[in-house]
This record gives sequence, structure tokens and C-alpha cells, in this order.
Amino acid sequence: MTVELITGFAGTPHIGSDDVGAFNAGLVGPGDYALATGNQLKATMSNANTIAVQSGDAVLNGRHVHLTGTTTATVQSGTQGQKRNDIAVLRYTKNTTTGVETCSLVVLKGTPTTGTPADPAHNTGSILDGVATADMPLYRIPLDGITVGTLVPLFTVLTPMKDVWVRVPQPPPCRFIPKQYGHVPGYKMAHVACIS
Repeated sequence: MTVELITGFAGTPHIGSDDVGAFNAGLVGPGDYALATGNQLKATMSNANTIAVQSGDAVLNGRHVHLTGTTTATVQSGTQGQKRNDIAVLRYTKNTTTGVETCSLVVLKGTPTTGTPADPAHNTGSILDGVATADMPLYRIPLDGITVGTLVPLFTVLTPMKDVWVRVPQPPPCRFIPKQYGHVPGYKMAHVACIS
């Protein structure tokens, strides 16, 4: 079918996660974002081997993920005399046989080095393009030997639409604009006029 009414009664179940995901991506953008809800996915290291991500919501290529409380994942211990960057990600996975979709917090281990550590590779494909695994990077976890450094956020928190709206310049109240043949009701901003 080339045209489908998603938010309408069809007589049979017809709305899928692809439909909702495409709608969400159209509203917030096709990338990966945190929303300004809960604790906005703030994280701490609860100990040297555990990252704890607090409550919040994320949108991964249109898929909404809700963390209802603190979620943890294990960080492997560092190596004495070496540096390493790990990355905590929200990992979306779709079982291509059953179609079941899940999301979990995963720590990707970087490569130890005596030089400058690089972030480990993560899945960069888009769910909107049909990939079965996609990662939303949340935090870089720098390790220097066995010491864990300060977590580095790797995501953007979207500004709520109500806060964006108040920042948009509002047109001035209607006034009469003088013209050659009289006054016209409307408003003028720079070289643009809106006639009422």
C-alpha cells in the first residue's frame, strides 16, 4: 500500500514500530537524542567497574526508549600503565526472525595503549534504514591504568518545544503601515511586511 492512514481505524491492527519511529524522527530529527525528562540520562560511576545511568528518555532514530530508574552496566578493569576509552551506549537490537526489538545499556571496551586512547567503534547505521543493530553513544569512560576518569557525555538533550517557542521572536502587535494611498493594517519587520 502506498498511502496508509496511521492514526485511523483500519478494522485490523496495522500500526507498527516503523510507523511510530518514522513519525518521531519527523518530529525530533532522525538522529539520537536525550529528552528533557527524568534525570536526563545523567550518569556516575557507582564503583570502578559499574556505570550507573539515571532515569530519562532517549530517541534513537525515532525509537523511544524510557529508562524508568537507574540502569547499570559493567566496565572491565583497566590495565596498569595503559590508557583506554570505553563507551557506554544504548544498543537497539531487532531479531530479524521474530521482529522483536529491544534496547539495553552496553559498555564497549576500547583498546589499551600507552599513547592517546581512541574510542571503540560502535554501530552507526540507522534504524530508519532497516539496520538490526544501532548504538546511541551516551558516555566516554576514560581509564588511566586502573583509575576511571570523569565521564564525558556524548549525546544532546533536546530543548522542549515549549522552551523553543518562547525564544522565537513574536511579531509586534498590528499597527497601521503608512502607504502612498493611505494606511494598511499589518506589521513590518525590516524589509518584510505582513498585511492583516
